[in-house]
Amino acid sequence: MTTGRAGCSYFGVRVPRHVERDMSDLAARGYGAVLHTFSENDLAYYRQTMAEIVAASHRAGLWVQASPWGLGRTFGGEAESRFVAFHPEECQVVDDGRRVAAACLNSPAYRAFCREWADWALDCGVDSLFWDEPAWVVPAHVGVEPERWSCRCAHCAERFGRELPRELDDDVRAFREASVVDFLREMLAAGGEHTICLLPATEGAHGISDWDAVASLPDLTTFATDPYWKHWHEPAGPFVRRFARLLRETCERHGVAAQLWLPSFGLDASEIPDLEAAVAAAREEGVGDLWTWGYEACGHMSGLATPDAPQVWAAVTRALTAPPPLEARPARDLVREMNRLDATIADAVAAAGDELAAAIDAVSARLELGGRLVYVGAGTSGRLAELDAVECGPTFGVAPGVVVAVGSGDCAEREDDTALGASDVAAASVGPGDAVVAVSASGSTPYTVAALETARAAGALCIAVVCARDSALERIADHAVVADVGAEIVSGSTRLKAGTAQKLIVNAISTVSMMRLGRTYDGLMVSVVPENAKLRERARRNVVLATGAAEDAVDAAFAAAEGDARVALIALLAGVDAAVARDRLDKSHGSVRGALA
Repeated sequence: MTTGRAGCSYFGVRVPRHVERDMSDLAARGYGAVLHTFSENDLAYYRQTMAEIVAASHRAGLWVQASPWGLGRTFGGEAESRFVAFHPEECQVVDDGRRVAAACLNSPAYRAFCREWADWALDCGVDSLFWDEPAWVVPAHVGVEPERWSCRCAHCAERFGRELPRELDDDVRAFREASVVDFLREMLAAGGEHTICLLPATEGAHGISDWDAVASLPDLTTFATDPYWKHWHEPAGPFVRRFARLLRETCERHGVAAQLWLPSFGLDASEIPDLEAAVAAAREEGVGDLWTWGYEACGHMSGLATPDAPQVWAAVTRALTAPPPLEARPARDLVREMNRLDATIADAVAAAGDELAAAIDAVSARLELGGRLVYVGAGTSGRLAELDAVECGPTFGVAPGVVVAVGSGDCAEREDDTALGASDVAAASVGPGDAVVAVSASGSTPYTVAALETARAAGALCIAVVCARDSALERIADHAVVADVGAEIVSGSTRLKAGTAQKLIVNAISTVSMMRLGRTYDGLMVSVVPENAKLRERARRNVVLATGAAEDAVDAAFAAAEGDARVALIALLAGVDAAVARDRLDKSHGSVRGALA
């Protein structure tokens, strides 16, 4: 059995930032390569965008192939062809004389167009061109009867040496096959690396009987096939094994690399064993460069998706990538995987946005009436809560003791101590006017549960910040903010995604509450405590921005306000002296906007 590179197709997305995210996801899952579809529409409207997409793929560490997606209806893909619409005279003629919407492989104009596409794709920086399922048109794809065949146009007659007969005899079959091979020979002259992927057929109207003729083409780098067993109504394992063996033997004769594609689209959960058997068969036959079509089992495309696409995607990824243990992976891979997981945190917090906003409204109401914001927590959660509490004073100018942290996680034993949780809250004199925010990833930390129960008994407003549903803290709280971030890269290490989510939530609780209380002005930190030169200059600059006053007027207002930016701001905007400004600020409980009102 051999292992090798795992690749995946990706198509349809043309927003580079979204592609960048998905390429990082592919790499983090263990894929080493991606195939991007370059359609005629992309050639017309997304020339530079496709170069950006290739660059994003390379930044993720992926090797990149480009497929002529649906070009002229010669190659695989659902994309429509602009060429056949603009050049009907270059289209194929079926045996009964009808011209159909598919470019003729023997048309000089069409060959020139395909070379233009190849030059553009190579200019975009791809590592290889991928000539996907080159064949004469499938009748069903252009709405004609399945027994029809093509092409009998003037270009074909010129190459054949006379008008082609109406019957698909041996001479015509040989001519059709030779035309495909000659077409590919011309395409490979474009330079760069090339992969040719033939349909898994050596007979019939669209098969190539002589794979050696293709594999021996000059400038070919990789020879591929895509034995999609369902399309051919064959059992997965034996069908894939037969063509994997033919592929490997052909490639060995001609010294080119072998690549094999397997479907993940259109499969349901019951067919996952077939998919796994197909991967195993290919590897046992010595083909290690295995790819799947396509990303997320094409779950984003309703015509190819099944309800089980997520399960199939997980299964094919597991089968193809077979990643080594985390500890054995390179640091860059681990960083990429952590980045991928971290990217889900903001969405988890956003999903709890309604509960978070309601909690902030309730906290703000308590603070406005003179109550306190009291954080409780132990371990990592306690330390995150304490960090937020200690920063509220210097950032928002709140008086000492208005925002405090109980517990703070200074020792591991604290987490299990229910008596200490209760006594710490009692010692902090928590009462009905206070808002208590309990922070715990699991929502079941004994210390924190006991602390919130004690706060509730004292009549305090109770908020839970947790990362698990249906927790003990959620059941106790008046408001529960639940950020379900899922499993951690290191199982049980809640300082990772859970810790980041908790930090985002407590940031929002304190910051938005202070904004509601008027501790900022037009998004500026006008309440910052100027304890050093940097903060003094920041306070001064904020007053300049908020008032638009001249520099000397701001300096004078600061001097009169004894360095209090809020007093200086009120004095300048309201046109009063520092004493009046300070009195207004006191009466508005520190709210700049209230003092100005």
